[in-house]
Amino acid sequence: MTVQIRPAILSGGTGTRLWPVSREGMAKQLLPLTEDLTMLQKTLTRVVGHEGFGAPMVVGSHAVRFTLKEQVEKVAPDATIVLEPARRDTMPAVLLAATIAAAEDEDTVLAVMPSDHIVTGEDEFRAAVRTAAASVARSGIAVIGVRPTEPATGYGYIRPGAASSNGVSKVERFVEKPDAATAAKLIAEGCLWNAGLFCFRAGWLIEAMAKLFPEDVSRMAEAVRRMRQDLGMFIPGDAFAEMRAISFDHAFMEKTREAQVVAADFSWSDVGDWNALWKVAAKDKDGNATKGDVVTVGARNNLIRSETRTVCALGVDDLTIVETADAVLVAPRERAQDVKGLVDVLKASGRPVATEHLRNHRPWGWYQTMDLGERFRVKRIVVKPGAKLSLQRHHHRAEHWVVVRGTAEVTVDGVVKILHENENAYIPIGSVHRLANPGRIPIELIEVQTGTYLEEDDIERIEDEFGRT
Repeated sequence: MTVQIRPAILSGGTGTRLWPVSREGMAKQLLPLTEDLTMLQKTLTRVVGHEGFGAPMVVGSHAVRFTLKEQVEKVAPDATIVLEPARRDTMPAVLLAATIAAAEDEDTVLAVMPSDHIVTGEDEFRAAVRTAAASVARSGIAVIGVRPTEPATGYGYIRPGAASSNGVSKVERFVEKPDAATAAKLIAEGCLWNAGLFCFRAGWLIEAMAKLFPEDVSRMAEAVRRMRQDLGMFIPGDAFAEMRAISFDHAFMEKTREAQVVAADFSWSDVGDWNALWKVAAKDKDGNATKGDVVTVGARNNLIRSETRTVCALGVDDLTIVETADAVLVAPRERAQDVKGLVDVLKASGRPVATEHLRNHRPWGWYQTMDLGERFRVKRIVVKPGAKLSLQRHHHRAEHWVVVRGTAEVTVDGVVKILHENENAYIPIGSVHRLANPGRIPIELIEVQTGTYLEEDDIERIEDEFGRT
């Protein structure tokens, strides 16, 4: 049976186990961890344009909406982007996708998939999804099960029953993250890894969920009815924030008796921590997986990443060493699962480095603080071609702009000037001003702020094409 599949890609995670590269402001699915494309973009290209797959829906976080939109549009311009106005785990995200799809056609078959997994063997991946979708075209839910390669303790497992003629089995039991001994026993008994990828008919899932969580299904219907469009993205109504925060596995998969599993033959990793990334990364003759300016001497089986400076490893084994502009992580590779706890400690101590990157992405480009002292801040600012910042004023700081690349259009109190490389502008306190890029290459400039208060909330936006206040 041929079924048209609508991919629904979940992109709302925080990715704290890959700190300091992944943080709440830029989680791992929005980063190019293994290749030039980000993990979200790679997930999209896995299905977009392939036989049997329709235009995707991406469900992501409102906090990163501009970065999300930019990345999605580059590889899937026909995708629908839906923004979660509050973080509510995966059950509400899946129900949201199903409710939107069912409003158009209750018979839509969704393939819900995470945006931050690595798949090797994409033809096999798509074949498994097509098989799963065909098996639930009328009722039931199918999950993709991956054949384990090791007794991993960070994955959930599926115990399948006897396979039918089409290779689909009834799920006998889900096992959540066992210890090593139990995992080895499960593998010997033929259990599969739970890849977190589900196929179902949208109308069927809503009916099945209504039997378990009638109030949540009603709230979601209300949220979708009141959904609004903003800059080409869709935002559910306020009822979404009233949804219970629970994972789809716990809320539904562990309760339903209509779950099926398709055993897949592709290689898979959820890249849940640095050790998982080391396992799938290319390595040198000594087993080191490196990225950036890294030098190793007598070092073996390490994961080493450098973003801003030279990192040298001498005579060390089995370590994770990750350097960014504002933080360095050094840990035994086998303790990768503990990084989340480290981030919790950083959060508890009030350190911004726990959640915020130095580089802050905006719809017009990005900025990064280079130096900060008493009464001054130095920023590097990059503005995309054709983009412009809001028309704004500051009440506590003046700004000095020096263009180092590109051509900038600068407006100060109604006077418009064009600045080229090596030219500068002064923005007095209280002046109404705007920076725009009229050219075809990015503008790069250095901004020096001086004043008594230098935080980002000292912005009065007078006009903004992105709807910010």
